Amino acid sequence: MTVRDNRPPYFGEKVCVVLGAMPITAQEAQDIAGLPHCFLICADAGLENARAYGLTPDLTLGDFDSLAGGEPDIEGEKLTFPVEKDDTDTMLGIKEGLDRGYRRFLLYGSLGGRLDHTIANIASLRYLLDHGAHGWLMSEQNCVTMIKDESITFLRDDRYPHLSVFSYDQVARGVTEIGGKYAPAAHELNNVFPLGVSNSIVGQEATVSVEDGVLLIIRAR
Repeated sequence: MTVRDNRPPYFGEKVCVVLGAMPITAQEAQDIAGLPHCFLICADAGLENARAYGLTPDLTLGDFDSLAGGEPDIEGEKLTFPVEKDDTDTMLGIKEGLDRGYRRFLLYGSLGGRLDHTIANIASLRYLLDHGAHGWLMSEQNCVTMIKDESITFLRDDRYPHLSVFSYDQVARGVTEIGGKYAPAAHELNNVFPLGVSNSIVGQEATVSVEDGVLLIIRAR
């Protein structure tokens, strides 16, 4: 798959957007509004992000412990869950999207803020892979995805000059990076040494591949 202008390869396809509680920018809201086949799920206080930019959710869900005004103020379809639960509100949105047949996910309002929430959202990318889907965490500062036993090609985008690749398994084998400033010193990456941090694209595109394993890939401003 090829990522154009640093956007996921399924812009223009049927996609589920899960909007979290971290503040988003006007540009991010515009990107969401510009998706022609988007099912928008607001995860709890993500509804405040939607309201701030005039976005209309298809579904709002969560325990509503962090939403201003609380549950009674929500219009449209909603699903309510108890505060004490195993899933985060974002994960509830992902599971609901999967149940409705979506296999392409964009997660906005999910980076920054509390580190534990960010790590949980990164883990959700692996959950999507394990359930036959792909996801991206999206912001103006970082775009994060995972691949498993496959390749991904990025076109150069000077807004996001840094390209980092980490193993999300104990070991990822058959790793190659073609078109980056630095070639991997080995064809294996492990999860105890950050060998793949802070590369960059030197030509018009770069391809990252892994034959056996899961890679966490970050494009950063």
